[in-house]
Order: sequence, then structure tokens, then C-alpha cells
Amino acid sequence: MTDLIKSAEIFARSRHAGQLRKGDAQEPYIVHVEEVAELVAAWGGSESAIAAAWLHDTVEDCPPTSFAEIDQGFSSEVAGIVCEMTDDKSLPKAERKKLQIMNAAKKSDSACLIKLADKSSNVAAIGSSPPADWSAERKREYVAWARTVVAPLPYKPDVALQAFESRCEATLNVIDGIVG
Repeated sequence: MTDLIKSAEIFARSRHAGQLRKGDAQEPYIVHVEEVAELVAAWGGSESAIAAAWLHDTVEDCPPTSFAEIDQGFSSEVAGIVCEMTDDKSLPKAERKKLQIMNAAKKSDSACLIKLADKSSNVAAIGSSPPADWSAERKREYVAWARTVVAPLPYKPDVALQAFESRCEATLNVIDGIVG
């Protein structure tokens, strides 16, 4: 592991400390971030992409983290990738979700890998530990929305797209009670 990636991991672990995922299992949020970074690495992401994968939710979910802080601590390249991944939390949730679809086609290769890894992780979590108040229909809608976000990404290595689709199918099977 390079110094840049290790520094990004340490920073992310510090910023996400104490945060939990929304699912029933209430697992530490860093489990998601770690999975995203591991997938990006497995799919051939660059050093900057892997570092950005560790940092992809810090500005959005860990105030007072800023893009300037990411730029100064890591690089303008990493900060740019993180910026591509960050939703504007001042917007309503429906608008943020719509913007993810609209902006997908403009993503850099690194951001595409992170987006695929992020959606893969989230879809799998819906199958294994969904929020208690999510109906089967809401879970299905999330999978459909995730596919809509991924579809226009300009860079989708086969291995990454296959992993994403496999997780979508597995989650839909769990929702529908189909045992594989």
C-alpha cells in the first residue's frame, strides 16, 4: 500500500469514526468505505482513485471536511475525484438522486470506478442488512435507481459491471425470497 493510500485510509477512518450504516446490522460506516476502496483496487484503479475511494464520502458526510483540505492533504487530482463523487447535501434528496443520474455520463474513469464500487456496496447492503423501515418495493426501487445511475457511466470495465450486476440480481433474489 502506498503512502497516499495509507494516509487516505487513516484520514477516512478518523473522519468516519462513530458513524454507522443505516441498515439493521448498524455496522460501522467505515466497512462500506473500505469495501469501496478494495473494489476500486481490485478493478485496477490508480493510486489516486483508490485514495479517493477511501475519501469519497468525507466531504459529504463528515463536516467540516472540505475539498481544500482534501487538496492540501492528498492532491488536487484526488480532491477532484472526491468532488465528482460528492452530493450537495443542501439540495433535497430527490434532486441529489436525479443529479447522480444526470452527471454520471460526465464522470472521469476514476470516478466511474468509485461510483460502480459505491453502488455495488450499497446494493449488496440492501440485500444483507436493509434499513428496518424499507419495504420490498423501496428496496427494488433502490436497485433500479442504482442501475439507472450506472448505465450512463462512460467507463465500466467488464469485471466491475459484472460484479455490480451480480449484486443487483442477488439482492433482488433476496427481496423476492428466491434462494440461490
